[in-house]
Amino acid sequence: MPVDVLSHGPASGKYVLVCTRCRTELEPALVYRCPDCSGALEPHYALGGSARRTHETPERVYFDFLPLSSPDFLDDGVTVRTPCRPAPRLGTAVGVPDLWVKDESKQPTGTTKDRLAAVVLAVYRQFGVKEFVGSSTGNSSTALARAVRRDPAMRAHFFCGEDFVVNHDILDDARTTLTVVPGTYVDASAQARRYAEAHGMHLDAGFFNWARREGLKIAYLEALDEMGRTPDVIVQGISSGMGVVAAHKGMREYLRIGAIDRMPRFLMVQEDSCAPAARAWQEGRTELTDADRIERPEGLATAILLGDGTPYYPYVHATASSTGGAIVSVTGRELIQARAMLQELEGLDVCHAAAATIAAVRNEAAAGRIGRDVTVLVNLTGRSRTAGPA
Repeated sequence: MPVDVLSHGPASGKYVLVCTRCRTELEPALVYRCPDCSGALEPHYALGGSARRTHETPERVYFDFLPLSSPDFLDDGVTVRTPCRPAPRLGTAVGVPDLWVKDESKQPTGTTKDRLAAVVLAVYRQFGVKEFVGSSTGNSSTALARAVRRDPAMRAHFFCGEDFVVNHDILDDARTTLTVVPGTYVDASAQARRYAEAHGMHLDAGFFNWARREGLKIAYLEALDEMGRTPDVIVQGISSGMGVVAAHKGMREYLRIGAIDRMPRFLMVQEDSCAPAARAWQEGRTELTDADRIERPEGLATAILLGDGTPYYPYVHATASSTGGAIVSVTGRELIQARAMLQELEGLDVCHAAAATIAAVRNEAAAGRIGRDVTVLVNLTGRSRTAGPA
C-alpha cells in the first residue's frame, strides 16, 4: 500500500509517530502507515506536566494530549462536551447497577464523529492541507463536511456506497462534494483513493488516520474525568474499531500520568448480521480472511455495518486480548429491545449501533461474565439522523 506523506510539518518536539507493530519512530508528518511494516502509526507524547486545561472547547481542554504544536490550529464549536452519568434504572434492568452512559448523541451532527473532525482538520491546517478526499458509511463524512464548511479555506470531496447515501448529511457544492459509487463502502473507498491520486489531493486514511483516533479518544478522557474513578469494563459498538483503539490509547496515557489506576476491559459489539470480527474472536483467530468478507452488509445498526474488516481486525483483537476483553455480537431483536430500554428507562434516544452496547452488557451479565458489582461505562456513540442540508 502506498504511503501518503507530506514532508513538511511541525518540529515542536511535542510528539513522535510510533508504529504499533514494530515500534519504528518517525518525526511528525502526514504518514499513516509504517514505512517498514505498514503497521498503524500513533502519536506518542512525553506527557510530563500534561494536564487538563480550563476551556469550553473539549480539544483545548485536552490540548496536551493532542498532536498539535499550537491551539491556534483548532476551530472552536466543532464539538461540545457531552454528559456522562450513572444510569441506575437501566443498569438494574440489565443486571449491572453501576452502569454509566456517555451520551455522544449530543454532538452537533449527532455522533461522536464530530470529535475526529475537530482534530483531523486541525492537523490538516498544521500541515498545510487545504483540500482532501475521504469516504465513510455516513457519520465521519457528515462530521468532516460540517467542520470543512466552517473554514472558508478548506475543501473536501467525499465518496459513499449507494446503500449508505441516506446516512450522509452533506451540502453538495464547490466546497463539499458527495459522489455516490455503485457498491459498498469498500468500493467507495477505492474510488476515493483513485480520485485523490488523479487530482493530486490528500487522502484521508480512515482508521489509519491517527488524527481521527486522537480526536475520538477525547470522549473517553472526558468520561473518565466526569466519573472520577476507573470503570472495570468499557463497551462500544464497532465497525473498523477505530473508536475503541483510540480509547485504549487514551487509557494508556491516563495510566501514565496516574489519572486512572488500572486498565479497563474492552467489550466490543457488532450486529450478528455483519459480525466478522465477533465470529473470528469466538473462533480464536487473530486475522480475518477473504471468507469473512460480507459483500452487501445488512442490519439495523447501519453505523457499524462494515463488510470487510480485514485491515483493522488485528488492532481490535489486540485491544480486546490485552485488556481481558472480548468481541461479541447481538441480534437485531436485542438491538430493538435495548434501544427501547434506553428510551423508556433513561430518556435517551440513540441509534441501534449505540444501543448495541446495552444489548451486549445485558447478555454478558446474564451469562455471568459481568458481575453485579462491576462498574461499566458504555459509549453511546450517536443518534439516528434524518438526511438534509448540513
